[in-house]
Amino acid sequence: MILTKKGLRKILENMRVSIPETLERELLVQYGGYAADDEGHIHEYTEQDIYEQLRKRLRVYEKSGSSSCITF
Repeated sequence: MILTKKGLRKILENMRVSIPETLERELLVQYGGYAADDEGHIHEYTEQDIYEQLRKRLRVYEKSGSSSCITF
């Protein structure tokens, strides 16, 4: 899975999170393409990889006291 701007906006909307535009660009650069391991092998992130990393990185932007649920 490759993260797109539309996909990221949908995730943010579902999580009810607002992030700075700089972070949005950073996430799109990091997860919007293929990844290479230490040996130079190229692979694509899985949907689970992207959602888990976004959940961790966006936790600080969640409003306190609100529950969040990511829907697919």
